Amino acid sequence: MNKNLYSVIGLMSGTSCDGIDIAHCIFSKIKNEWQYELINFESVNYSKQMRKKLIQCSKLDSLSLKKLDNELGKFFSKSLMNFINHNKISADLISSHGHTVFHDIKLQLTHQIGNPLIIYKNNKIPVVYNFRELDVLFSGQGAPLVPYGEKKLFRDYDYCLNIGGIANISSLDINNFYGYDICPANIILNYYARKLNYDFDKNGELSSEGIFKKSLFEKLNDLNYYKEKYPKSLDLLYIEKKYFPLLEKYQPKDVLKTFIEHLSYQINNSINKNNSKVLLTGGGVFNNEILKKINKYNKLDINYIVGNKKIIIFKEAIIFGYLGLLRYLNKKNVDRSVTGAKFSTSSGLIVDNNFILICMN
Repeated sequence: MNKNLYSVIGLMSGTSCDGIDIAHCIFSKIKNEWQYELINFESVNYSKQMRKKLIQCSKLDSLSLKKLDNELGKFFSKSLMNFINHNKISADLISSHGHTVFHDIKLQLTHQIGNPLIIYKNNKIPVVYNFRELDVLFSGQGAPLVPYGEKKLFRDYDYCLNIGGIANISSLDINNFYGYDICPANIILNYYARKLNYDFDKNGELSSEGIFKKSLFEKLNDLNYYKEKYPKSLDLLYIEKKYFPLLEKYQPKDVLKTFIEHLSYQINNSINKNNSKVLLTGGGVFNNEILKKINKYNKLDINYIVGNKKIIIFKEAIIFGYLGLLRYLNKKNVDRSVTGAKFSTSSGLIVDNNFILICMN
C-alpha cells in the first residue's frame, strides 16, 4: 500500500473478557496529519463458556492454550467475516490485538492469542498482530500502546483516560508525552459483580449498596505500584498477586464500593495539570458511581469529558486499526517515551499474500 486513503478494520479483545470490539475506519493523511472516520462498528459478546476459558487461560497447559488460541482465532475470523459481509466492506488491512494471556515484563514475556493465521486464511485480507513483544524485548513495558494513537488522532485533549479492564492514562502534551496504567478497574469490578451473579455492576447499582471500608481503601492506596514512577504497566498476574488478597475477606458489595473510591482517587492522582481537558472512554464510563467519585476527588478543576457512545466503546479498536496501519507502512507505532524501551519501533508482525507466495515457492 502506498496511498493516502486506507480502509482498515481494528479488532480489540480487552482484559474485561466480555467480548470483542470491531471498528472499520477510513484513515487519511491530510497536510501530514492523520485523520480517521469511523464507518462501521460492532461489539460481539463472548459466550459464557468462552469468557470462562479466557478468564482462566493463564493457568492452562501448553496444549490446551494452543487449542484455545485456534478456537479464539476461529471466533475472531467468523465475527470479522460476518462484519465484512454485512457491511459490504472492502478492507486493505485487519489489525488484531488478540487477547492477552500473560504479560510479565521482568521475564520479558508477553503473549496474546486469537490465531491471526486463521483470520488471514478465512478472510484473505492482510493481518497485523503481535504488537507488544518487540517493545518488551527492547526492555520496554509493552504497554500501554494506545497513547501513540491518541496523540495522533485525539489531539484536542490534554489527557485521554480509558477505564477498561485496567484504567490507563495518556498525557498528550507534545512537551510532556507519556502514558501508563493507573490501576485495575473492570478486571476487579466485574469479578466481584460475578460473585453476585451479575456480569457487571450496571450503573453502579451494586456498589451503591455497599459499605465503604476505610482500612481497605488505605491498604490499596499504600501498594508499592503507586510509588513507582512511569513508565509502568499492570498485568493480570500482578493484580492477582497484589490486589485480590487484600479484597478477599470483604463482602462483594463492600469491595465494589471501596474499590470505586480507590480507582477514582488514583485517577485524580494521575493528573497534575489545572483545568485539564480529559477525554473519558472505556466501559467503566457507563458506571455512574465511578463518574460521581471521579468528580468527588477532582481538586484541580479538571474538565472530564465523556466521549460519545461510539468513542467510549470503540476508541481502542480504532487506535489498534491505526497502529496496524502504521506497522504495515513501516512507520513508528510505539513510542519509547511511553514504554521505556531502548528504541521506538514499528511493532507488529504481518501475514499477507507475500507470506503465502513465499511458502508456496
